Amino acid sequence: MIKENSSIQAFKVWVFPSLVSIISLLIWNDVNEIKADVKLLMAQSNIDKTRIDNLERQVYKTANSLPTNVPMTPVVMNNVAILPDNKLTFKQSKHEKVLF
Repeated sequence: MIKENSSIQAFKVWVFPSLVSIISLLIWNDVNEIKADVKLLMAQSNIDKTRIDNLERQVYKTANSLPTNVPMTPVVMNNVAILPDNKLTFKQSKHEKVLF
């Protein structure tokens, strides 16, 4: 084997820790950005959950406040359209039939 030059050996000893430090710094920076993004997303998720809960409360409150039985009042319709056998027939309040 060829004996390495002492200057090359010194360069390798100096470069390796420097590269490891730079890569570690980049990874650390990325991890911190991910942590900040996760915290922001969790805060937004809590806000969205609160909004959904409030909307559900309003919808179910409205549904519960609707009457369960409809009062029976007579409904008078003046004109009614009926389509038996694909023929258009109008029945008016005077019980007259008009065919088209």
